[in-house]
Parts: sequence; structure tokens; C-alpha cells
Amino acid sequence: MKKIAIYMLLGVLLMAIMPPAASQEENAPIISLMIDVDTTPSPGYEEIRAAESNLHTIFGQIANRDGTGTIFSTQDVTSSRIRLLLAQYSVLSTFEFAISGNRSDDQLSILPISEQEALIKNSVRSAEAARVCDMSDVNVTGFMPPGFDQNEDTYRAIDNLGFMYDAGFQAGLIYAPGHEEDVWPYMVEGYNFSAVPISTVDVSGELVPLYDKKVAEEGMSAAEWGEILTTKLDESAANDEPMVVLLSTSVSGTGEYLGALIEFLDYAVSEDAIFVNARDLVTIAKTGNLTLPEGGTWECPTCGEDEAMDLNIVLVEKEDASLVNESEPNESSDQEAEVVA
Repeated sequence: MKKIAIYMLLGVLLMAIMPPAASQEENAPIISLMIDVDTTPSPGYEEIRAAESNLHTIFGQIANRDGTGTIFSTQDVTSSRIRLLLAQYSVLSTFEFAISGNRSDDQLSILPISEQEALIKNSVRSAEAARVCDMSDVNVTGFMPPGFDQNEDTYRAIDNLGFMYDAGFQAGLIYAPGHEEDVWPYMVEGYNFSAVPISTVDVSGELVPLYDKKVAEEGMSAAEWGEILTTKLDESAANDEPMVVLLSTSVSGTGEYLGALIEFLDYAVSEDAIFVNARDLVTIAKTGNLTLPEGGTWECPTCGEDEAMDLNIVLVEKEDASLVNESEPNESSDQEAEVVA
């Protein structure tokens, strides 16, 4: 009996001196994937179809692994037929929608604040039209300037419009004063929004953002990009830092770079990584709490109590010229997403 008591006492002491076991969520790497639906300015129909297909491919690879992310698009994109696909995502996934101006070649920094604010406001209106009436609601709170081009007037404009965050930053490369070392989202002094820095890596002594398009322009192969991603994930997990990656549909939506993305996603899942959209990452940075978005079924506000719908996402095949390259959102098209039971 005395031996049992001694063993129990030793057990209690051992538990007292050991740190409490961290939960899987506390130890898991945090990944925030941002998808840039990139096109040339005023894209034609075939380019829109290619961007749509590539977006759906990237979306599918992430969603099939129970992941989520943030989709950034210009008004050129959200006023096209891609809006139909986005509307389905708004109903059936936890992906966040955010905006990136009017056209891919926008240079916000050369515009007065009034023009910047009007341009961004129109882009928000177009993105928020990517919904299915009575089934989903889209609330845009995130922004990324095209080409990372912005200035203080841009800050004022998005602050006036009530944005939650600005993702036009890169850790150690593009940052607000005093935040060169920050890798987590941080409040921008004098404003009510947070900066969300894209993660960076040291490549041969030079900081490079985790942005597939930039890496491709630097001449790196898909294999090298894949190695960068997995190495950065390990590093971020070891340092309790988030990993924020910017993917473009033109690069990671097809070919060898898509293969590298798939391999990275598989590795991330094997490491029990937690995928969050940018809005949730900002919330985590502010509160210190890891709260995951709810997944699974979607509860229909117009259906019976606790009733859910089992729906699928499909690429809409019909050709509708009125949905291609509209200069303004067409309200009549808001309900045209093909949501299939």
C-alpha cells in the first residue's frame, strides 16, 4: 500500500513539473492561403474562362483537404462570368472574398484619395454581388492593392470604407513603420485596419515573398518552389508563426506549379496544419485565440428549423455575353449561379 502511495505521489509531482500538453490546434502550423485571380487588364472571354478553370482547380485542391483561404479579385473579374462560380463558393465553403481594385494594372498611388475611394468602393460592390439570394451573403472586409502599389491615401480610403485588413504588405520588405520584423497581422498606426504581411523567405541572401508569380518571374522551377513551401512550413511551425502564401491562378492553377501546390498541401495535411482565411488570421492575431471557421453543412435561412442542404459546386457552361467584362455589376445576374442539389 505504501508503494502505491509513493507511486501516486511521484505521478502527481511529475504532472506538476511538466508543462500541460498542448492541444493539436495549439501546436499545429497555421496556413493562410490567398488566391489572386490574376488576369490582364480588360481580359477577353477565353482568358476569363482559363482563370475560372484555374481558380476552380486551386479551390478544389484546398477544399478537398478541408482547407480554406481568401480569394482576391479585381472588378474586371467579379463583373465577369466568374461571379457565378464565386456565388457558389459563397454558399458552400468557408472561403473569404476580398478585393484588389478595378483592373490588374491599377496604380492607386498616382490617384487622389477621392478616385481611389470610388474605385475601391465599386470593386467591393461588384464582389459582394457574388452571392445567391436568400442563401448566402458576402461581406468584403479585405483588400490587396494591385501590384502592392499603395500610399497613405490608400490607407485613408480603405479606412473610410471600413476595411478590416490590408494584405498589401510583405514581411521584412513592405511594412508599416516599426513593423519590419512582424510576421503576424498588426494594426497600422493611426488607422482602424490591420496589415497582413505575406510571408517571406531568404533565398541566396535575398528576401523573397511567398508569391508564386514572383518566384516564377525569378526563374525558379516548380520543384524549387515546392521545396521553399515545405521548408517555410517547418520553419513557421517551429517559430509559432503563421505562413501566409499568395497564389496566382495563372501560375499555380495549372502545370508543374499546380503539382508543387498539391504536394505542399499533402505535406501540410500530414503535419496537421490548420488552414484559415485572412480575416480569421487577423482575428487570431488580435485575440490570441485560434477559432476555426465552421465547416460541414450550410443551414438554409429559408428552410425548416435545423434543416441543411447537400449541394455541389459546378462550373457553369452556358455562355452569356452579358456576364463577360461588364463595366458595372449586373444585379439581374446575382441569382444565376448554378447551385445543384
